[in-house]
Amino acid sequence: MKKRFMLICLFTLAAGAISYPYTWNIGTTLSNNIESYHKEKPSPTRELMRMISSHMSKIFDAIMAGDHNTVSKESNAVAETSKSIMRNFFPEDGKIGEWFKETGKDPNNPEEVTTVKKDFEQYSKSIVDAAMNIAENVKKQNIVETYKNFDTMLKNACFACHETARPKWPEWPEWMQITGG
Repeated sequence: MKKRFMLICLFTLAAGAISYPYTWNIGTTLSNNIESYHKEKPSPTRELMRMISSHMSKIFDAIMAGDHNTVSKESNAVAETSKSIMRNFFPEDGKIGEWFKETGKDPNNPEEVTTVKKDFEQYSKSIVDAAMNIAENVKKQNIVETYKNFDTMLKNACFACHETARPKWPEWPEWMQITGG
């Protein structure tokens, strides 16, 4: 019995050690081309949007399950993540990071920095306000109204920002246009 247990443990350790290099990023690990990794590495903007997207998915799942506590928790997380956008991208010391190149604007031009900052502030505030509205509304235990607030947030905060910050999306299919997308 002891031998069998020892063999299982050794097998598990060996399998973990062998597979470890492939769990992180198989392309980088196998190619050893670190330059391509850094070109493909997600930007801070994309990482924060992925975090918000993850929380939004959890909110939707919780709404569908009628889980008011999770809706509240996740909507507060969306608000906090959105607030961090301004702190990360426009720090109080005024130093703009490498991410600014993604905007296509000159980080040394104060007017362009101010313009981008205003856009970020507008959409960040829109997300924070909508997320806090969801958190407040879910306290009333009305899941239908909570969903309506969630839908409004997607349309008026998320999609509004995406329309200005992303390349043009392909046309929506006609059936989606009829239903409002």
